[in-house]
Amino acid sequence: MKKKEKSRIIAPEKGIRKTVGRPLASFSVMWCYVNIPFRPRSVRAFLAYIRTVIRDFFALQFLAKYHVGGIKKIPVVRVDHSLDQTIPFLPHKIKIYMHFVNFWIEPMSMLIRRYGAHNAMPFCSEWLRVITKAYEEAARMYRFRMSTMARPAYYKGQFLTIHLFDPHLLCVPSLHIAIVVLCSSFYRHFFEREQFSEAEKQQWNAELYAGAVAIAESVLYVKQHSVNCVPAALYMVSHLFPDLFTPTDAVAFIGELFQQPEGMSDECAQAVRTHILDMYERLLLEGAHDDDWRTPVQRWIVAYERENPPEAQQDNPHETRIFLD
Repeated sequence: MKKKEKSRIIAPEKGIRKTVGRPLASFSVMWCYVNIPFRPRSVRAFLAYIRTVIRDFFALQFLAKYHVGGIKKIPVVRVDHSLDQTIPFLPHKIKIYMHFVNFWIEPMSMLIRRYGAHNAMPFCSEWLRVITKAYEEAARMYRFRMSTMARPAYYKGQFLTIHLFDPHLLCVPSLHIAIVVLCSSFYRHFFEREQFSEAEKQQWNAELYAGAVAIAESVLYVKQHSVNCVPAALYMVSHLFPDLFTPTDAVAFIGELFQQPEGMSDECAQAVRTHILDMYERLLLEGAHDDDWRTPVQRWIVAYERENPPEAQQDNPHETRIFLD
């Protein structure tokens, strides 16, 4: 006897009318905040995500910063690259950078409006499990080596929040990069699987992809990450989620970066893309026979640590004075 196939959840016409044609940014994230933590079909995924972020992102960094327990024994490697200096520090890009969280929450708000809160929760949980795995896997690398780079001693506006709540010790791989490419890729497959209309797929896939590219560029413009942090994140995602994000997708994404650069020449932008692509392909080649995605990244960061010993670095490894008019 054949196993009965699980029926697909069909969005009601009323829900489709509420969402069709609207930009994802127009959906209030409050729909997620008042539903996902309290619904039986999503609370477990939500709690697992919150626990992971607290343990593997915030606590991990602050325990290392204040030398608590065994965390203090994890070496911290500077991962700056000379190409970072060719990318200007643009404080106004902080708005794009800080949109990171809402960027991946807004599609879930759309699903709640489209399917109704009860029916949308399994979909939201599915995405939360993906993002939770990304945090868990990145933390496995951070526990091997923490990483940092010089960032401006600039404390105006939202930069002050960043300096207060981000000790800046978890650079390789960049979770900003990993999450935005995962978000774009996850929903591209989701829209196809759940048979969204061609118009919806075209509109929302374009919005998510453009948003992912803009956020990826912003992490370099606001000096939260080095060019070395990007390929490691792309490699992690393509290794862990090959059904969502392939090497071909990674190469295409890299090719979209800095196509309209601000404050830098086209030649510099091309050099940045080339470096990111070369490092990604190197990780891909060296990790071809490794089951653990960390293995080639670990080899790279150990070699980088050897080439850039702490005694050759400036006294304060986390901040560099940059004076702006």
